[in-house]
Amino acid sequence: MLPSEGAGGAAAAPASAGGGLSRRQAVPLAVGSVAGSGILFLPSAVYAEAGSVSLLVWLVATALCLPMLLMFDDMVRAKPDGDGIEAFIRDGLGDRVARCVAPMFVGLVSVGLPTGAMVAGEYVAEGLGAGRAVAVVGAVAVLVAAVATNLAGAPTSARVQHAGVAALLVTAAVLVVAAAPGMADGLGAVRPRTADLGPLLPTATLAFWAFAGFENLTFLSREFRDPRRDFLPVSATALGAYGLLTVLLTVAIAVRVPRGDVDEVTGLLQLADSIEPRALVVAAVTAIAFGAMTLNAVAWVWGISRVAAGAAARGALPAGLAATTDAGVPRRAIGLLAGLFAVSGTALVAAPGLVIDAAAAAGATFVVLYVLSIVSYARARGLTPRSAANLALLVVLAVALAQSGARALYGVALFAAALAAPTLTRRRSRRADRQAATRPTQPTPTRPT
Repeated sequence: MLPSEGAGGAAAAPASAGGGLSRRQAVPLAVGSVAGSGILFLPSAVYAEAGSVSLLVWLVATALCLPMLLMFDDMVRAKPDGDGIEAFIRDGLGDRVARCVAPMFVGLVSVGLPTGAMVAGEYVAEGLGAGRAVAVVGAVAVLVAAVATNLAGAPTSARVQHAGVAALLVTAAVLVVAAAPGMADGLGAVRPRTADLGPLLPTATLAFWAFAGFENLTFLSREFRDPRRDFLPVSATALGAYGLLTVLLTVAIAVRVPRGDVDEVTGLLQLADSIEPRALVVAAVTAIAFGAMTLNAVAWVWGISRVAAGAAARGALPAGLAATTDAGVPRRAIGLLAGLFAVSGTALVAAPGLVIDAAAAAGATFVVLYVLSIVSYARARGLTPRSAANLALLVVLAVALAQSGARALYGVALFAAALAAPTLTRRRSRRADRQAATRPTQPTPTRPT
């Protein structure tokens, strides 16, 4: 997930000499746009939590995206230049709700990035056979690198970001191929049983983090030769390919690692440790995981800091965050993110068991944003086959959030706080004005002659 300036948009891909990307050229970039750090731990986390219904979990998580693809396809057709999810929500729900998008992205990233950093740190610690302290140092290194790079005004290029994601995807594919010979014999571990359906929807909300931000594809569509014609087939192909990869990784882990022994965070490394030559495979997976997460963090800080600065300029966040350097670096917004990283990172260090819960909370926050998008879409377009499909999906998303319990509270609380903030600000302003009006006027001292 490589954000751009548009609140969750993908970093722009270079257009081809023929006037834009063909479908064949666009699909790999679209897969990279959707993929993110979730592939490092979600296959193992889903299997650990859902067991035999893990494949159904991935099926549901992928299926949740399909009606929204139709919705975003309409968005691209109406606005092929890609104005972002905030403008999309503004069309149907008005400016006040749309102003909540940027603060929600800030809150989401302040939890999501430290979670990903902790995963990368755990990979380093496991890969080196070291203790918890090394994991913490690794996590801090990811976040410090992301903040420092952006403060210096030198974010990594889109080409480097895509290369990092490509390396991660290729590594995952190699692990699947290496584990393939034993898959058929171990499929019983992921054969769905009716009695085990309880964790299905709550775990699907967790799994959704793997696809969170797939509205990035609306930004990538600007690089297509014909966005209106190519968006839907390219996006559907990318989501299907990425969904299949997560399924195969889950099966590989289930076949190679007993469920009771699966580490929810570093399950991919456990899979690597079952493949010869073990030392080399583990070292490669560790290095690629750490590098990909660092590139991902740099990209997110770059994108969300500019989202925060733009929102501050429009009055949706404190005005001070809009300040930038002469080079256009929003240092105050980056500083805000660094402070939020410190808070949530400290919580994750103090309570390591919260890593998966934090990832689920971030995934649920994306679900809240998509709920707003669906409601906006239905209000703006009226009842059409596509809006009806999304309204049906809305029921599933609501049930998934409700069944997720405390994990869903973070996203809901973010939205409620962002929605209430302008009212509270106006009340404080009016109170200050009344106090100023009733304060006794001090006589102006006269200068002796």
